[in-house]
Amino acid sequence: MAKEYNSNLLKRTITGLIIAIPLVLIVFLENYWVFVSLISILSIASFYEWIKNSFRRPILWGFSLIFLYFWLLISLLVGVLSVPSMAFKEMYDLHDASSVSVYHMILLVIINTAIFDTCAYFVGSNFGKTYISPAVSPNKTLEGLIGGLSGNFILGLFISYLLSVSYWSLLVCSIGGVLAFYGDLLISFHKRDKSIKDTGNLLPGHGGVLDRMDSHLLATPILLLFFILIIL
Repeated sequence: MAKEYNSNLLKRTITGLIIAIPLVLIVFLENYWVFVSLISILSIASFYEWIKNSFRRPILWGFSLIFLYFWLLISLLVGVLSVPSMAFKEMYDLHDASSVSVYHMILLVIINTAIFDTCAYFVGSNFGKTYISPAVSPNKTLEGLIGGLSGNFILGLFISYLLSVSYWSLLVCSIGGVLAFYGDLLISFHKRDKSIKDTGNLLPGHGGVLDRMDSHLLATPILLLFFILIIL
């Protein structure tokens, strides 16, 4: 059991580092069209896996969640702050004067969700005993949830200190952890419904793209909006 856990953790870590490379490049490039192209590819791949696995309500649930909520809101928020526009000139000027770009905020959101996933996985795998929803996701425990939220809380402290922003970031990061948990649970429900473990096998240690995106789908748009409000 320990050998399998360590092997899977190693795969997850290596895959996570590889995934992080284009994300870090986007932060340095700060190019809106490169960014939109990347999230478009991820969204299309996620929706493809939704269709491929015959998950429920592909248009009402799948398309709405992935494109009308995740893709559209992120594209609009990043576009308003990174592309000059007369309609949002005041917001663009305010952001342009800030030392923290919207791409840095995107990275903070992704890091927050990644920390929740990693801490929840580590704590739940080693100390988890109280199962939250065994019928939907038998591996999710209260101990894992607390571990994930603890990681978010610590990140919130670092953000407040390093960026000199209000301590609202502690609440924002914690909300992001809760949304990441429910996003994960949502996709777990669909996988359980179809009696499958992963939505694909493209990402070793993680499964498919939708397996990796599940925690981000609900959390990212809301968290990005909150970070914009407390940082700008």
